[in-house]
Amino acid sequence: MLRELGISGGTLIMGLVTGYFVIKWAVKAAIIEAHYSITGEKSEEERMIEEAMENDEKVRRAAKEAKAAWTAKEAD
Repeated sequence: MLRELGISGGTLIMGLVTGYFVIKWAVKAAIIEAHYSITGEKSEEERMIEEAMENDEKVRRAAKEAKAAWTAKEAD
């Protein structure tokens, strides 16, 4: 049957593994979204992502200020 479709066994296995992970990701995302809509609180993963984004924003702001200070010193 697979040969008629032009699919080898390895291709079939890769397709099944890919499908498994896509479905797993979709179910996880749906559960997290449902939990948030029911309870109104964010998951630990979302909190960690927000914290990382805030830290990244602080680092970017500090780098921008340092660059501005360095540029001002060179202008003098």
